[in-house]
Amino acid sequence: MAKRGTSLTGRGTVLLVAGTAATVGAAWLGELDLVLVVLTIAALPLVAVSYLYLARPRVSQQRVLTPDTVPVGSTSRVVMHVANQTPAQGSVLRFVDEAPDEVGGGVSFVIARGFGRWQQSVGYTLETSRRGRFEIGPLQGTVSDAFGLARRTFVAAGDPSLLRVTPHVWPLGQLTRGAGLGAAGDATPQRIGSAGQDDVLVREHRHGDGMRRVHWKMTAKQGDLMVRLEEHPWDPSSTLIVDNRRSAHLGEGPSGSLEWAVSAVTSVAAQLIEGRYRLSILAPSGTVFESGHAVGQEARHSMLEAMTDLPESGQTWLGKAVDDPDALTTSASLVAVTGIMHAADAAALVAAGGRTHNLVAMVPDAPAWGVSDHDHDDACRLLRNRGWRVETYAPTDTVPHVWRRIRR
Repeated sequence: MAKRGTSLTGRGTVLLVAGTAATVGAAWLGELDLVLVVLTIAALPLVAVSYLYLARPRVSQQRVLTPDTVPVGSTSRVVMHVANQTPAQGSVLRFVDEAPDEVGGGVSFVIARGFGRWQQSVGYTLETSRRGRFEIGPLQGTVSDAFGLARRTFVAAGDPSLLRVTPHVWPLGQLTRGAGLGAAGDATPQRIGSAGQDDVLVREHRHGDGMRRVHWKMTAKQGDLMVRLEEHPWDPSSTLIVDNRRSAHLGEGPSGSLEWAVSAVTSVAAQLIEGRYRLSILAPSGTVFESGHAVGQEARHSMLEAMTDLPESGQTWLGKAVDDPDALTTSASLVAVTGIMHAADAAALVAAGGRTHNLVAMVPDAPAWGVSDHDHDDACRLLRNRGWRVETYAPTDTVPHVWRRIRR
C-alpha cells in the first residue's frame, strides 16, 4: 500500500524548482516584471497541494462478494459501490482495490465524474488459486489537480471483505455403503441374556482369540466356540489421514497433488458426516478435526473450516499423523490420502490400521505425475500385502472417479 498523504508529482517538483530558480535569477537581474511571472509559476505546485488538502476527497465504499465462500479454482464476483461526498473535487479518481496474489492481486480502475457528489458501481471477478482466507481491500485512491502538479493518496472509508476459499467438495454418492466405511470391525454380534452379567455381546471364535475370552455358556448353547467382545461391535466412526507434507507432493496450486489430497479427504469427510458418523482427521502436522458430539451442518461447517485452514507441513514422515496407533483401534475404517511415500510411511500406516477392518489408501500414480520412485512403489505394495485397498490417482483423475474404483 502506498503512503497516504499529499505530495508533488514529478512535474510539480520540476516546476517548483525551476520557478524558484528563475525567480531568484530575475530578482538578481532586477527584472521585477519577470519576477512576478516566474514567482506565479513557482507558486502553482504549492497552490495545487493546498487545493488537494482543502478539497480532500471523502470517498466511501461498500463491497459485496458473491459468493463470499468458494471452492479453490472457482471465481467470486465483486461489486463495489463507490460514493464521493466532496462537491469541490472534480478531478479523475484512480483506484486500486487490493487483494492477495492468490486471488488475482486486486484490480485498478478509474472514475471520472466531475464536480458534485456522486455514486458509482464497479464490478470485477476474483479467480482463486489457493485455499485459505483472503482479505479483499482496502480500496486505495489517488487524486491529482487539473494540471497534474500534486497528488493525494487516500483510503476509502469502508471495511475490507473476507473471501474464504475452501477445498473442492465432490459428491461421492453412497459412500458408506459402497466402500464399507463405518461397518463394524466385529460383524453380526449376538446379545445374550436380558440383564446382569449375561447381558454381553459375543461372536464366533477366530484364529488368535485368547481362551480367556471364550463364553462357555453361549458356546454350549450354540454348539460353536463363542467369545466375548471387549468393545462395542459397531462403532460408527472413521479416521481420515491427509498427507500435508510439503516434500511429499507434486505440482502446484489447485492442480497439485496436495490440493487433490485435501479435496479427497474433505469430500469423504463430508459424506461421512452426512451419515452421522463420528470422525477424526489427522495430518503429519497434528490433529486437524474431531467431530466429537457435533453432527449435521454444525460438524460439516467445522470440518470445512479446519480443512480450509490446513497448511503445508515441513514434516518428512507420514507416521507423525499416527503417533499413537492405539487411538485408532476404535475406528471402524481408516482412509489415508497421501503424497509420495517411502517404506517407513507405509509401515506407520500398517501399524495404525492393525485392528481396523476397512483400510483404504489413495496414493499418487507416480509416473502420471512425471516421476519414477521405486520406494513409493514398494510402499504401495507393502500396504496391499497388509490388507489395504490401494488406489492411485493421476493429475487428470477426479476424486469421484478414483472413489468409484474403490467401491468396485
